[in-house]
Amino acid sequence: MALVGCLDTRFYFAYAEGKLPWMRRIVDEARQQASILVSSTITITELLSEMSPAVGLETVQHRINSAKIAGIEFIPPSEAIASRAGEMSLREKTVPLADAIIAATALERTQGRVYTDDPHFDRIPGIHVVWGRT
Repeated sequence: MALVGCLDTRFYFAYAEGKLPWMRRIVDEARQQASILVSSTITITELLSEMSPAVGLETVQHRINSAKIAGIEFIPPSEAIASRAGEMSLREKTVPLADAIIAATALERTQGRVYTDDPHFDRIPGIHVVWGRT
């Protein structure tokens, strides 16, 4: 089964807790040829700054590398993604800039599908929140 989606930073926090078995299926599917599972490189920034104080910098770096090895591609903001994120932030003032970049990445690469439980994404037109299912 091919999956398409952008993994939000909150996916990685929940995945690290290991309490949601459906998440393992997501990561396992990343290697499938037709699957497109991505994250924005802004997610790396958020993971390093927010997760490292709890588990250490080396652990977070290992987790990021493990995601890459699993087949999850980290997408840097292109000019198109940056422009789209800026326009989102202009329209939706309550959406943090990092979430706008992640949403723009999802619109660019995964038809707007985002694996997150973050309510900010519900306010962004074209975003389809996927949580709890593959």
